[in-house]
Amino acid sequence: MASPEPKEPTKDDDNKEWMTPAQRHNMTETEKRQRQLDRMFAKIDTPVIIPEAKREKKEHKVKDFVNNVSGSSAGAGSGDFHVYRALRRREYTRLGNMEAEERREREDQAYKDAMARKKAESEERTAKKRARRQKRKQAKPDDNNAKKQKTEE
Repeated sequence: MASPEPKEPTKDDDNKEWMTPAQRHNMTETEKRQRQLDRMFAKIDTPVIIPEAKREKKEHKVKDFVNNVSGSSAGAGSGDFHVYRALRRREYTRLGNMEAEERREREDQAYKDAMARKKAESEERTAKKRARRQKRKQAKPDDNNAKKQKTEE
């Protein structure tokens, strides 16, 4: 009996259903990407959806109303400790987010400064080399004019 030929992949087939037994193994990342590319090229006329970059989460401005703030544990009920812990956790999260935002802004500014400095240095080198080329071009005798004068004589 002849061995069954592998079917062509379709949209609703399972990945391993149409594979030959020799192909059924744990695929490496390279093989997975290659299969994905092969499938995409097989359906070249269908558009590819590229997901957008993740956007930063915006922090909700929630107002915390703290009523009856107790100054000591005397007279505190059994639930006050949990309220205190939740308030403390929210405050530490808020402070951590502020510090992370500040650090990100500092890193962005440092990156922009470094890029501007490198661009300025590159422009300076380019201008210097351009001036040197122009100077060489001006100092070089015009061979075409000299040849024309000799031929005219």
